[in-house]
Amino acid sequence: MRIGVTSENKLKVDAVRKAYSSLNLPIEVIGYSAESGVGEQPLNEQTLEGARNRILDVRSRVPYLDRIISIENGIFREGKKWLDKAVIVIYDLSTNNEYLAYSDSIVFPDKYVERARKSGFQTTTVCHVMLEAGYIANLQDPHFTISGTSRQVYLEKTVLELVERIEQ
Repeated sequence: MRIGVTSENKLKVDAVRKAYSSLNLPIEVIGYSAESGVGEQPLNEQTLEGARNRILDVRSRVPYLDRIISIENGIFREGKKWLDKAVIVIYDLSTNNEYLAYSDSIVFPDKYVERARKSGFQTTTVCHVMLEAGYIANLQDPHFTISGTSRQVYLEKTVLELVERIEQ
């Protein structure tokens, strides 16, 4: 099975590779740079839109894939909190079916979200603001600083659950 991931980010490619490897299927997982068509900080429904746009981008350029998987993190206003979570979309090219799941979330403090908003979500992420303020230690893994669990674990868990649901 040939699987395209809509990012060259090692964390995302590894999460997909690990999930599909657990099924004991012959796989080839390749990461591709892809355009999301949304700002640097996806907000609410823009997160899913960005994931789908990345799938369309890879689909238009890369032939002979069986699955295209897109992982897009965004922030969501739920109640009185800002939550960061990933949307995972698996697109099956043989059936044209789309499957999606959302990862567990972490809370981003309002003050950092507001600072990023003032700078403009088109070019500024909340993680950049939190890193500059010293609130997080790693731009790619705010999850570890905030929750004590790596972003990798969040992604691997969600990708594996989705893969198991649709591939078996």
